[in-house]
Amino acid sequence: MKKLLLTLIISLFCFNLYSQSASELFNQSIKYANANDFKKAEKTTKELIKNYTNDEDIHLYWNNLGAFQSNQGNNKEALKSFSKSFELNDKYGVALLNRAKTYRDLEQFDNAIIDYKNVIKLDTNNEEALFDLAMLFSKREDYANAQVYYEKLIASNPEENYPAAVNLVIVKKRQGDLEGALSDMNKLIEKIPSNEFLYENRANVYNNRADILMNMKRYDEAFVDIEKSLALEPDYVTAIITKGEIYYFQGDYGNACIFFKIAQSKGAPKEKLEKYMKNCK
Repeated sequence: MKKLLLTLIISLFCFNLYSQSASELFNQSIKYANANDFKKAEKTTKELIKNYTNDEDIHLYWNNLGAFQSNQGNNKEALKSFSKSFELNDKYGVALLNRAKTYRDLEQFDNAIIDYKNVIKLDTNNEEALFDLAMLFSKREDYANAQVYYEKLIASNPEENYPAAVNLVIVKKRQGDLEGALSDMNKLIEKIPSNEFLYENRANVYNNRADILMNMKRYDEAFVDIEKSLALEPDYVTAIITKGEIYYFQGDYGNACIFFKIAQSKGAPKEKLEKYMKNCK
């Protein structure tokens, strides 16, 4: 989030500032931000707001102030600044998006969802809002709503939203739509050679398909994919657990426990393996 907020700040550089003094203060705040001196950036922006209250870009200054405050961990103050920015210009979705992200980071998820939905009302295809909404609903295990927002995001830009496509597969699997999840994953795997994201994350992608096949009790096919995943990343703990699970669900507790213990030694969460380890000596 910090990088996002700073990126939004830098993007404001191109706005037309009519007062040279305001421009100097604005530019100085950006220089401080680029040097990660957010305290001075905040102080300079407060001076800018105080001296140029009637400037037509005042809502931008308030948004920047919130960004600088957020980058210092002052999220409660940042909320006030983003709210002021949006109050001054209720078409300025950047401030609303930033406030949504701040609510999310404060774990005020109901407020975050409201703001994200309002961002989408202003900008139907806002990819950050769509993705974050889907993630929040997934976090709440509201997979039906998560699927809605992932599908909207993918429809808005099918060739660029592969992270959402991978997450959509997981959401479908968790809703019990194994055939749909497998069909989607097969299409993604076909695109591995031509897509940088999928290529870089192919160990994860093969593990995900192995997990789906395992849940369909297609164990031989699952083994093929999990071996591909581990050949790419031998220390990939999630894949090590998946391999153990494939053995486990076939009743081969001996081999399953070998991989569960390997996963444990590599830092796998105890609670993730607890239900299996009772069958391990």
